[in-house]
Amino acid sequence: MFRVGQRTAQEDLAGIEAATDVTRNFESVFVPGLLQTPEYARYRFAERLEDIGAPDDVDDAVAARMNRQQVIYRTGKRFHFVVTEAVLRYLLCPPEVMAGQLDRLVSLSTLATLRFGVIPFEVQYTVAPVHGFYVYDERMVRVENLTAVLKLTQPSEIAAYTKLFDQFAEVARYGAEARAIITRALADLAANTE
Repeated sequence: MFRVGQRTAQEDLAGIEAATDVTRNFESVFVPGLLQTPEYARYRFAERLEDIGAPDDVDDAVAARMNRQQVIYRTGKRFHFVVTEAVLRYLLCPPEVMAGQLDRLVSLSTLATLRFGVIPFEVQYTVAPVHGFYVYDERMVRVENLTAVLKLTQPSEIAAYTKLFDQFAEVARYGAEARAIITRALADLAANTE
C-alpha cells in the first residue's frame, strides 16, 4: 500500500474524495483522516513507518492529508462520520496532542457540510465494530488494514457496507450529545495527565 510513500496514498484519496458527493466513514480506532490535526496525523504516519517499512515521507504525507481536508469545506459535498467512543480515548499519541485533536472534533462537529456521530460505550451494538471503512457515494468502499487497501466495487459489497454504516449511524449520538461525549473524554484526559 505504501511502497511509493504515504504522500502518494493521500493524494490518491484526495482524487477519490474530489469525485465523491457523499462520503461516509466509520472508524473504531482512529480519528478519521479528514478530521485529524497535523500533530495527530504525524503520529499516525510515523507509526506506520515501523509497521510497514514505508519510505520516510511523514512531512509530505501530513501536508497532503491537510490539503486533502479542504474537501470538507466544498459546497455540494456531504460527509457523515461515525466513530466509537474508544476513538476519543485511545492514547495513540501524547496527551497534549490528543487534547488538541478532541478540541478540533468539537469544532468540526458544528460544520454544515458534515455530520459527526459518536457511539457511546454504553450502547449495545447489533454488529461488532471490527474495522473502519469509507463508502464513496454508491460506487466504492475502501477498507484499510495494516499492509493493504481493499477497494470494493461489487454492488452487493457496497450494499453490505452501506447497511453496516447505517446500523452504526443509527446508534450514534450527534450534535450537542456527541460534543458532550467528546468534552467528557477531554476532561478525563486532562484529569489523568495532571
